[in-house]
Amino acid sequence: MADAPPGLRDWTGYLIIKCGWWLQRQTEAALAQLDLRDRHLMALVMLNAEDGLAQQDLARHLSLDPTLVVAVIDDLEDRGLCERVRHPDDRRRHVIHLTAKGKRVYREARALAAKVGDEIFAPLDRAERTQITELLKRVMDPLWSKPR
Repeated sequence: MADAPPGLRDWTGYLIIKCGWWLQRQTEAALAQLDLRDRHLMALVMLNAEDGLAQQDLARHLSLDPTLVVAVIDDLEDRGLCERVRHPDDRRRHVIHLTAKGKRVYREARALAAKVGDEIFAPLDRAERTQITELLKRVMDPLWSKPR
């Protein structure tokens, strides 16, 4: 870390912020070939994991303003990647389903993001990558339940 700013090279929070910034920047660049942004990918990942997720739940899980999530879903829906349907038990709510095209684009986008992750985390071996993931999950676990 010869180029790390003095006083910051040992600050864990700064290193995580900068690593996340770099990862997001590189991921956005890779996703541009699919005309997607990282927000689109996060929504696709969540929808692939939980089909029929409500818009409000998607916003909460992604820690995004609900109006921003509406715009993301609008984008995905306009591209034929997902569809909104009325919630079966609450007509005021919508749930979102990935289309077949959405599942294909999800796989392509996830592969691009994985390639970026492999490049960013290349200095770490598989065990170290698993370890850093587990450590970050331990940090994040209590934060997921805090009000946003």
